[in-house]
Amino acid sequence: MRRRLLRAPCVSVLAVGLAALAGCAAVPASSDLQVVRSMPVGSRLAPPAGPERGVDPFRLVREFIGATGDPANGHAAARAFLSRSAAASWDDRASLTVIEDAPGAAPQAGPADGARRIRVSGSRLGVLTADGSFMPAAGTFAIPLDVVSEHGEWRITNPPPGVLVEATAMQRNYRQARVCFVDPNRGTLVPDLRWVPAQPVSSLPGRVLDMLLAGPSARLAGAVRSAIPAGVRPRSNVLVSRSGRTVINLSGVDALTEQQRRLVAAQIVGSLDGLVPAPLRLLADGEPLVPGQPEWRSADIASYAAPTGPRPDVAGQVVVGGRLRGLDGTPVPGPAGSDQFTMLSAARSNPGGELLAAIVVGPESHPQLRVGPFDGDLAAVPVDAVTMTRPTWRPSGTEAWTVINGRTVVGVALSGAGPPLTYSVNATELTRLGPISQLRLSRDGVRAAAVINGRLVVVAVVTESGRVSLRHPQVLRDGTLAPVASVDWARPELLVVASAGPSPQVSSVSVDGLTLRQLPATNLTGPLTDIVAAPGRDVLVADATGLWAYSDTQEAWEPLLGGIGPGSAPLYPG
Repeated sequence: MRRRLLRAPCVSVLAVGLAALAGCAAVPASSDLQVVRSMPVGSRLAPPAGPERGVDPFRLVREFIGATGDPANGHAAARAFLSRSAAASWDDRASLTVIEDAPGAAPQAGPADGARRIRVSGSRLGVLTADGSFMPAAGTFAIPLDVVSEHGEWRITNPPPGVLVEATAMQRNYRQARVCFVDPNRGTLVPDLRWVPAQPVSSLPGRVLDMLLAGPSARLAGAVRSAIPAGVRPRSNVLVSRSGRTVINLSGVDALTEQQRRLVAAQIVGSLDGLVPAPLRLLADGEPLVPGQPEWRSADIASYAAPTGPRPDVAGQVVVGGRLRGLDGTPVPGPAGSDQFTMLSAARSNPGGELLAAIVVGPESHPQLRVGPFDGDLAAVPVDAVTMTRPTWRPSGTEAWTVINGRTVVGVALSGAGPPLTYSVNATELTRLGPISQLRLSRDGVRAAAVINGRLVVVAVVTESGRVSLRHPQVLRDGTLAPVASVDWARPELLVVASAGPSPQVSSVSVDGLTLRQLPATNLTGPLTDIVAAPGRDVLVADATGLWAYSDTQEAWEPLLGGIGPGSAPLYPG
């Protein structure tokens, strides 16, 4: 895209600050080190203003729900709307449920002691877990809130345990962090999205470091690992030297090799990038964590970056009229661009696109999978199917997946000059939700996005004892997204989806489902049939009239192959 969707996979966008790590006292012996902006236990921000005088019960309840989005000082802003006894006893730590904005409020029969009862109800999006992960859990909620007059002002007496936080308030008062873990197959860094309170700013790096030391979230269990052993702990607060170097001192890494220590350093640098001044000085018991390299910058962990988008010299293509063509309509060289096959869809390997996997019309009009060099012969893969999804490539660039008849995920491995080999992927947890109409692997290979009965689902790719499984499926924005026709990865933590209905709609959705943004639909004609994206590239959408491109620098979709009619299938490598 013209707007750069690509960001370093584990670079945080949080505000810059330095934090104390709770319970840490030891400081490396160095005269130029000082603790910067440590936050003492019990330190508080300015008290909230609270409700206005004379506020009526309905407005009080609505503003109370709005105030619950601010977690500062034990949700002090929300406690100001409660009676004295309720404010003292309210358990705001029981849970955090994220709801749609502007829930409804209606009067309800209540106690006969002069209290007003107001029923608050709406749509639930999910919950924020103790480790800062947002877990989708679509549904509805309804709670009765009793409001009484206390010293001439209305106050709430019975807040339920936990907090209800509107989605926009959540995103305003919390910051997204990309905590870095490791792909066990390739040793590259993988972002695990977490949410941390935005205030106080000085506590952000310490919170993120704690999350890193605690390990991956449940949704990535088995798909990633941490190079940091369970016993590793910080020996001191986060420090900064007078020359501006941030210092983190760890204990418990004695048994690690230099290679393992480098991977530990990569996780820390990737997770804290943007939170603390560079360079980071990483120590183990006061000595350099990695011998000979005490200081680390983002550039030092470039070798641990996961595969991103296609190379700049590799253009997008589109299958149209049974042939693979460039985005200008010119057929590509080789069999894929000739009339040798009637192609239905295709995928090129990432990042250079050297290999092609294509779905073509086979015997008796059944689809057939063919794989091979991009501009060379395409060998038939021995799989029998009535339907096949558009292929998707794993990061190795030598394995492609497709879904057979909506239920069976098949992998195809290319090895030298031999015939392609097939293997099965355990997709039982995914297919319990229904038949799969589209499956797209993320470019780092750790997740996959699927369309099932018009719903958007994300799963983890787990490899155990040589067997690959799709695990921990999560339905994103269930009930709030229009029925989905197609999905693709804009970057490791962001998806783009195209709607299936007559009214065209394109959206971007975070991989945890919390953030949702509608893209303009100007110039598009429903139904939309396919969407593709890649870091640094325009989003491409196929609609009823042709192929269109979009970036955030423009207000409308621009035609690429307008007037060709429905049925085009665009692709970027990956």
